[in-house]
Amino acid sequence: MISDIRKTLEEEARKCQWLVLWLDCDREGENIAYEVVEVCLNVNSRLNIWRARFSSLIDREIHQAAQQLARPNQLFSEAMDVRQEIDLRIGASFTRFQTMLLKDAFDFNFSTDGRNLILSYGPCQFPTLRFVVERYWEIQAHEPEEFWKIQCSHTTDEGTANFNWMRGHLFD
Repeated sequence: MISDIRKTLEEEARKCQWLVLWLDCDREGENIAYEVVEVCLNVNSRLNIWRARFSSLIDREIHQAAQQLARPNQLFSEAMDVRQEIDLRIGASFTRFQTMLLKDAFDFNFSTDGRNLILSYGPCQFPTLRFVVERYWEIQAHEPEEFWKIQCSHTTDEGTANFNWMRGHLFD
């Protein structure tokens, strides 16, 4: 899939004079922009490269971004590279640390199929875990409500017509 994206970028870049990057307006978006720039410049070194900066997909912001194009920010991209490297190193180090510290502290009731147990750590895992836990709590706190559903059909010699109520469910 990545090679398909690369091929498409290369094909389009060969035919262009300008490259306007419309990616997320954050450091990750800037980092992806520089990956796109690298691929495109390899096949067309004369590209005039610009970056659209926007934070929502409403007409006003899109028009403003198109009228106020800026150059991509290499420092933002490099900051993202550094953060990825730090995340990787911290994740690898802390994964090893907590695996060694906690592997015998708990009774894990699942099979590792003869492989070593690894207790993974990553900076993105905590916010993600929060979403999972909050959703779990919401499901646990859910109080089911009785509802009614109206189903109606009419059958003649020519066939059956089913009538559906647009609201779907009726609550008391």
